Amino acid sequence: MDITTLVNGQSSPALDVRDRGLAYGDGVFETIALKQGQVQLWPSHRQRLATGLLALSIVADETAALTLVNAIINDIKAAYSLFGRSDGVIKIIVTRGSGGRGYAVPMLPQPTRIVYMMPEPSGRSELSSEGVRVRLCQHRWSSNVALAGIKHLNRLDQVIARSEWNDVNIHEGIMLDQDGLVISGVMSNLFIEADGMLITPKLDQCGINGTMAELVGAIAKQSGIKLVQRDVTFDALLNADAVFITNSLNGIWPVIEFTPDTAQTEPNAVATFWPISPLINKLQKIISQHLSTQMTVADL
Repeated sequence: MDITTLVNGQSSPALDVRDRGLAYGDGVFETIALKQGQVQLWPSHRQRLATGLLALSIVADETAALTLVNAIINDIKAAYSLFGRSDGVIKIIVTRGSGGRGYAVPMLPQPTRIVYMMPEPSGRSELSSEGVRVRLCQHRWSSNVALAGIKHLNRLDQVIARSEWNDVNIHEGIMLDQDGLVISGVMSNLFIEADGMLITPKLDQCGINGTMAELVGAIAKQSGIKLVQRDVTFDALLNADAVFITNSLNGIWPVIEFTPDTAQTEPNAVATFWPISPLINKLQKIISQHLSTQMTVADL
């Protein structure tokens, strides 16, 4: 796999072993689709990145956040010129850098910027039209109001949940919170269609505010589609009229089947199936049109 890596603007994969991102997961990240030289959903990624930097006090104020984001934009342009491809994935990581004693943060952090570009994942193109199969993860989201919504580097909940299956026919795992409410997929936000409206779980205790989920919300509002954010029980998920998941690389994946893990559930548990609804197809079409005219790397 050809990967182009810049660390603090320098073409090098080397990182200080004392970096707080390695030691404590002290940082934030963004994963962005690159299509025909266009940086997909850049304004949303930029805003979420700045919000995370401020929430973790990696930067002192909005002016400092803007300065750091501008440096990252320059890194993206430099990495793109080296990458030599118009399609791929952009990964941005910002840590607090090195310094501080133990958990204590340095008084004047010197953040580490990491930007790398890699080819887009293969074997996923048909899933948007054919739909995906999911299962329930036994590992649950940890609740933390202060970190809810932020795309911080500590993703151990997702790592543990994703390690629960190796079946290539299972494309995603559904994660619950500590109270047993549905929150998201391991790598995705989740929406259910019920009673003629869209419902998505509240993310005030855990989860990530997804950029593609944000776009779905904006499109729903513009299109007169009722969308509510509320608690979603597992029974509500299973009894939904239709289900789909979203993330920044995959867009909308319709969920067509929930496969129970008979080792963890009742031996006679049965699968649940959902159709790919006209509403899902409508949203996919609008999103495809929206993503066809995005900011280019040169225009960032």
